[in-house]
Amino acid sequence: MSRLPIAFLLLALVSMSCGTEASGSLTRDGALDRPFELVEGGTTTLAELNREDGRPIVVNLWATWCAPCLEEMPDLEAVHRERGDEIRFVGLNISDSPVRAAQRIEEIGITYLLGQDPDGGFVAALGAVGLPTTAFINRSGELVRVHQGQLDYDGLRAAIDEYLS
Repeated sequence: MSRLPIAFLLLALVSMSCGTEASGSLTRDGALDRPFELVEGGTTTLAELNREDGRPIVVNLWATWCAPCLEEMPDLEAVHRERGDEIRFVGLNISDSPVRAAQRIEEIGITYLLGQDPDGGFVAALGAVGLPTTAFINRSGELVRVHQGQLDYDGLRAAIDEYLS
């Protein structure tokens, strides 16, 4: 195989992993209507949460074994504390033991809404190629952006201003 097709393939993979625009197919794949377990008990969907009060939603997929996930969680918490009255923040733990996830949540001091996705279905539904992945759902309940990779405080604020304003 020549180097050109390999280079093209690598470039395509890198561009896909750096943040992807949402498309209608993601919503049709059921990400917004997919039920998940709340850490505090019960189940809900992102669509139900949006209908409750019309706030846009920032959804972060994370795991305890994902170092970039753990690094970005304090920044998500900081922005949640600033903007939580106007934007709902949801953290979905992917395929971890609930005990291990609860330990990390307590260590980091997370106060935004937390859920569990034990089978990793949200990763597939959002087209994520790894963790962390952050999705942005506007006031109308439409998935408007899926960001692949870690976001810091400034990057998260900029994304919220761009996609949820």
